[in-house]
Amino acid sequence: MDDATPIRAGTAAWWLARTENADDRPRRRRMLSLDLIADTALTVLDTEGAEALTMRRLAQRLNCSQAALYRHVTSRDELVVLAMDRAMGLGLDLPPPGLGWRETSEWQAHSFRDFLLAHPGLVPFLRGTERLGPNSLSGMELWLGQFTAIGLSVREAYATASAFATFVIGSVQFTLGVDSTNPDEQRLRRRLYEGLDPRRHPILTAHAEELSQVGSPEEFAFGLAALLDAVAVRISG
Repeated sequence: MDDATPIRAGTAAWWLARTENADDRPRRRRMLSLDLIADTALTVLDTEGAEALTMRRLAQRLNCSQAALYRHVTSRDELVVLAMDRAMGLGLDLPPPGLGWRETSEWQAHSFRDFLLAHPGLVPFLRGTERLGPNSLSGMELWLGQFTAIGLSVREAYATASAFATFVIGSVQFTLGVDSTNPDEQRLRRRLYEGLDPRRHPILTAHAEELSQVGSPEEFAFGLAALLDAVAVRISG
């Protein structure tokens, strides 16, 4: 990589540089910490939305100068990556003891989905590079241990864990802003389906009532079961 090329925040090169250069940073007595900065950024996202997450607004929230903030985080892109990794740590809950692998995976998927639904401001920023942060890697280590313990290879376990994360995040992204379980929404969907040209949409028009009642929880449960079934087939073969 050309020395003049900036390293994109969140990539492996960026996380490595932060880790390897940590001991070289000047040690100052600071009121700020990365955890406090990340937590405050998450609060801004929750209460004010993505548009409000700027370095200026964050400095106001922290009652500090922007210069003080830039000593910890050099750009909004870096801020977003650190905040998302912090969120992954907050959203990582341990399942109840005594569950089998399938029940454990199902519990974790629902727990992660519930966390994201409770904090929808995070979802647009989950682009994939967050998986390389320390909290995300702790979560990955947990999933790898679970899936290798039931007979998957390390490569298969990694791909499986990534597939679950992608599915959960994608399911939330797809449904944000629309409550498909709301009776009014279902009524309007039925009207929409019924008004379609039956020659082009014979199934939607014929089953408008039933299909209008299919909501995101049902869709999520079906997709999750399909993923779990695929894992079960792989380990039994």
